[in-house]
Amino acid sequence: MIKYYVRVSTVEQKLDRQLLAYDKADIIYSDKVSGKDRDRPQLKAMLEGLEKNDVVVVKSLDRLSRSTIDLLEITQEIENKGAILKIIDKDIDTSTPTGKFFLTIIGAVAELERENILQRIKEGISIAKEEGKYKGRKKGSIELKGDSLDRFIKFYKKGFNKTDLAKEFGVPRATVYRWEKVLKERGEL
Repeated sequence: MIKYYVRVSTVEQKLDRQLLAYDKADIIYSDKVSGKDRDRPQLKAMLEGLEKNDVVVVKSLDRLSRSTIDLLEITQEIENKGAILKIIDKDIDTSTPTGKFFLTIIGAVAELERENILQRIKEGISIAKEEGKYKGRKKGSIELKGDSLDRFIKFYKKGFNKTDLAKEFGVPRATVYRWEKVLKERGEL
């Protein structure tokens, strides 16, 4: 059985590019979560359901993992089940010794490149801070005014917990804590 695994990092991203790249799969597993995170429901389901002679296909190496260690562990799990891994864009097939070798090398290079990018970002931010050009990420501020302010104070005083307040106002709990702090400082709570 051919099992095609596709992944994007966020729910806003689309799987189209990967889905168009391969049309021979018997079943497709898709996750919308970061490749850094090994806890991916569809990856887990695919790995658990693997049987001897199954073929796992991914469009590119980074769709399977961002870490060399995770990549090697996932590959080992696939091999332990008697299945093989094929990576479309690098033409890698782990059923051959050469395929296994290239998988390891390319996985290490991909992780190195990711670490280099993160290092360059840190260096750029550091220089920008020294020059006074970087002020950090812009915080989204949601102000409470008018009826919303009155409702928040009313619900808060009735004992609504932070989670319920966040759901009621459609904001993260951190925003509720920030509102609470500001309103207490102003003497309104």
